[in-house]
Parts: sequence; C-alpha cells; structure tokens
Amino acid sequence: MIGSRIRELRKDRKINLVDMAEKVGLSPSYLSQIERGLINPSLASLRKVARELNVPIYEFLKDEDEKGILIKKDKRIKLELPDTDIVYEFLTPTKLRNGVPNLEIIYMKLNPHSWSSEEQSFHHADECIFVLDGEVKVFLGNTEYHLMEGDSLYIMADSIHRLYNPTDRIVVVLSCISPPIF
Repeated sequence: MIGSRIRELRKDRKINLVDMAEKVGLSPSYLSQIERGLINPSLASLRKVARELNVPIYEFLKDEDEKGILIKKDKRIKLELPDTDIVYEFLTPTKLRNGVPNLEIIYMKLNPHSWSSEEQSFHHADECIFVLDGEVKVFLGNTEYHLMEGDSLYIMADSIHRLYNPTDRIVVVLSCISPPIF
C-alpha cells in the first residue's frame, strides 16, 4: 500500500525511479523494492520521500478504501429498459463494476411526454429525486407532485411511484437511492 502510493505520486510528478532515488539518497533498487511492496521503508526513508514529493507522511498511510472511484462521463454504465423512454446513467459504482456502494446515484433522461415505467413500481430503498433540467410529475401512490428545475422529492422505501415528463423536451433528473437497487 505504501509503495504503490509512492509510485503513483512519483509518476504523477513525472519523476523516474533513478532520479527519485538520487534525490532522496536511496538506491534505485531499494526504492523499487519499496514501490513493489517487497520491503517496508524506514521512517527516515519515508520522510525523505515525502519531502521530495511535497506531501505529508500520512499521505502514504491512507487506506486504499478511502480513495474515490472515478467514473468518467463516457464510461458510465447506461441502462435503457424495454418499453420505456428513459435512459439511466450510473454516476456511482454498481454491482457490475467496482463492488457495491452504500448509495446509488443515477442520471436520468426522460423523453418528452413519456413515463419512467409502464406502471407504478416500488423498491426496497429510499430515493430522492432531484430535477436538474425541465419539469417532471411524480406519481407517488395516489398523490401527484409537480417538480420544477431545482425541486426534489424524497420517497420512502416500498412506496409505489413513477415519473412522467409532461413537456415537449427531454427532462434531466438525478435519482439518489440507498441502499442501491441495481
């Protein structure tokens, strides 16, 4: 863990192994073994490396689990369900990629005058709908909510609901779901 973080920071700064070793007063072989996790560095060596990379020592001690998971716009998992006019783009990891998060955020585009599903449905998770662009009607049981851009609606788990786009343009909505359902 320490070694891989050192290598990552060194490469980010475009410093080759030999130059780094020379700057911190270590042999390239020793530094390579640290980076590959074959040996643990002494505290003195770690201080030298941290100083050269201009980071605090604790930067090397962070848990890998604390790191973020980057999902590039063009690498999002997309889901288009049959018989719907909605496209789901996952902004968070799913079971299909990078494990199971505690929260799921979905970027949705709903076509003009279309429904999110054939009929109202439910899931065993809380959900918050946030309208990014346009307006949407949310049918929650027998209650209808008309959400405009910037509005949000919190939906409790197991509540029957579906969305409708009453306009002539695509509506964009964020859905935050916990725990994840996909």
